[in-house]
Amino acid sequence: MDVFYASVGTAITYTGKSAGSDRGKWQLTIASAAAASFYSLIGANRKAHEVTSSSDSARSLIQNAWGMVSLPAIKSLSLQASRLIKGASVADRIEICGVSCFILSKEPAPELAAAIRRAQRLLGRRKMQSNALSTIDEGTEHNPDSIQSPKPFAASSDRHRQRDVIFHLTGGGFFAHIIASDLPFLLDWSAATGAVVICPEYCLLPEHAFPDALHQVEDVYRSLLWGDSVKSLGFEVNRIVVTGESAGGNLAAALCVKICMERDEIHTNVSMTATGGKRNVSDTSMDYIEKETPPSLRLPDALMLSCAVLNLSLDLTLSRVAGTDDPVLPSGLISAISDAYLPSESGISKKNPLVSPIYAADDCLRRFPPTLLFAGSNDPLLDDSVAFNKKLCYLGVESELRAVANLPHAYLGLGTAGFPEAQQVQQECRTWLSHKLATESAC
Repeated sequence: MDVFYASVGTAITYTGKSAGSDRGKWQLTIASAAAASFYSLIGANRKAHEVTSSSDSARSLIQNAWGMVSLPAIKSLSLQASRLIKGASVADRIEICGVSCFILSKEPAPELAAAIRRAQRLLGRRKMQSNALSTIDEGTEHNPDSIQSPKPFAASSDRHRQRDVIFHLTGGGFFAHIIASDLPFLLDWSAATGAVVICPEYCLLPEHAFPDALHQVEDVYRSLLWGDSVKSLGFEVNRIVVTGESAGGNLAAALCVKICMERDEIHTNVSMTATGGKRNVSDTSMDYIEKETPPSLRLPDALMLSCAVLNLSLDLTLSRVAGTDDPVLPSGLISAISDAYLPSESGISKKNPLVSPIYAADDCLRRFPPTLLFAGSNDPLLDDSVAFNKKLCYLGVESELRAVANLPHAYLGLGTAGFPEAQQVQQECRTWLSHKLATESAC
């Protein structure tokens, strides 16, 4: 990682290019590759420390470095490779609630494949219509009132097939989607569980700060559980496990916190309405509440987090001090991500539980689903995962933490590269996911 960071930092300095556009990303990629050969010979530790030592330089580095990983061409190539190398039955993109989502299935899913083909045909017709000249038949009377608006989709009275879903939120420091490195192990998860994997490409920094990404993630999740996405998927969601790595782990945990907070808000608002603003409610008013309360969004059946960013408040911990020079996530990058995701001018505290889930109230956390946390023994965020797991266990939640030695921050994708420790983690992931998806939902 020292060579990578040093090379990208040098490329930014000498080319003056930004990865804000696809062309800029490719130019940076080429320049970084040239610089990498140089730093491989002379060493890159000093330069890497220089470009990550301040929040400003670190912010530019992560935006440009991880921006190269988010090139559409790289994502498309990864999808093609998933079909050819991993034998995916479905490896494509669909749109749910206006958010582009990767959708993967190792097992045949004919209803899903058919839904994707329908969406592609519809998109193709729309493109043809937008490119064609608009004409009106002079022999036909044009009556605007006779034009019928398309009816909103309503689920058929016939029950759709139900499938389990793994809802995965990829990492990338809120600046990028590291989906290209995630696809191989996501397909392994699908093969082990029979589930369909859905991975939304939530909006990114610097254009979109908190809470835009969280809102998009919630919109997609809500659409999956309430059946609004049946037309796009061809199936209804049965059990669902939410997973997330690094920044994606932050969004996964924050999603659960948000669901709990919204449940409390709905109950409080309806209680106050039923009792005329009084908090002491009678049995009669409680009957009213049960009948009139709008349906709340259910929690996932399980939650799995890897190297999750659970605390953006920048409070010092022993692991953050010890991991100041972490090869993947040095302290300068942590500060840059925190300040970009929640700028000071927002007026929102970084200890807001939707920003830093570790600060969620006990009443919220005790309702969390069964949770598994992975961390690295040298990860600067290790103590946050330790504290979060300890709090969940104290509150009676089925929670477990597994810390892995000899691996850097955000290591899930390293199993594909042959790292034995990461391969062992992947085996544990598949076993745990299979068990949770085989258990009846209790949330």
